[in-house]
Amino acid sequence: MNKSNTNEPRDFHILALSGGGYRSLYTATVLSVLEQTLGRPLAKHFDLICGTSAGGMLALGLANEIPAANLKGMFEEHGGRIFNSRSWTRRLFGFWLSAKHQAEGLRSVLEEQFGDRTIGHLSHRTLVPSVNCTTGKGQFFKTPHHPKLEFDHSMKLVDVAMATTAAPVYFPLARNERGVYADGGLVGNAPGLFGWHEAQHFLPEGRPTRIRVLSIGTMSIGSAVRGDVSLDRGFAKWRGDLFNLVISAQESSVDYMLTHFLGENYYAIDDRATPDQSRDIEQLDRVTTGSTNTLRDRGTHAAQRSLGDERFAPFRAHLAAPPSFFHGHNKNV
Repeated sequence: MNKSNTNEPRDFHILALSGGGYRSLYTATVLSVLEQTLGRPLAKHFDLICGTSAGGMLALGLANEIPAANLKGMFEEHGGRIFNSRSWTRRLFGFWLSAKHQAEGLRSVLEEQFGDRTIGHLSHRTLVPSVNCTTGKGQFFKTPHHPKLEFDHSMKLVDVAMATTAAPVYFPLARNERGVYADGGLVGNAPGLFGWHEAQHFLPEGRPTRIRVLSIGTMSIGSAVRGDVSLDRGFAKWRGDLFNLVISAQESSVDYMLTHFLGENYYAIDDRATPDQSRDIEQLDRVTTGSTNTLRDRGTHAAQRSLGDERFAPFRAHLAAPPSFFHGHNKNV
């Protein structure tokens, strides 16, 4: 538990959820097992929740205190609606002339989860990256946990989730009242570094004495080329492998930096797929019995392994203090 003695370090715990399309079923399974074991909403153990792309959907759900088991069910029960919403023209020309999937299936699933709730309705500090295609810069949707964060609280959770999951080639760009957006994985698929920066610079009460980050991945498969690969690769050869390369390179870099910055205060939950399992999950949008079983089974095992790891113990013991919100529905300052 947090210590009330002012001489004790003031801990600030960050949960960082990576993006990975349907592979985020692995993440959701880990979250579900952890929450069931801890016996309370998982968000209560963290002072800031960050999530990118499909991990952003999960972050918004946790911050809204939707049971993690329900978020896991969102992938298990509705993965086909999200990733198989394709007209016959998209089936013929997907990846070439238009996005592979229509956005309607994803939006309908999100509307069922979030309704008309906004960022301002969230009970826990949250950060969700996207890319603002109107400005060409990264966009970070945040709860109003700092006086200067005056605008995002009115954004609907559905629109934020659509913005962070608009993966180029896979889904159309997302337009909302603030502009046009692309997938947050383009700017930071593993958002732990953004969370660390947020704790350093955007807490009105000052920097915490000690920051810990728990990162949960999407069952990494890595991305490398074979020795005899063609070096002259057009889009027809890259296809989905390009996004896998972006994810792999970003996650390894962030993992290295957070390990360097935080040492034992950084803990990552992820698994590397075996060669056979890689065939099940190599595509970010593959929804099959094989991919579902692989992601769910490995996620369950990863959570059980982490619960027995002494490095996870501080995250288990920590309870976050109620956050200060300066604007919106939950304004308390």
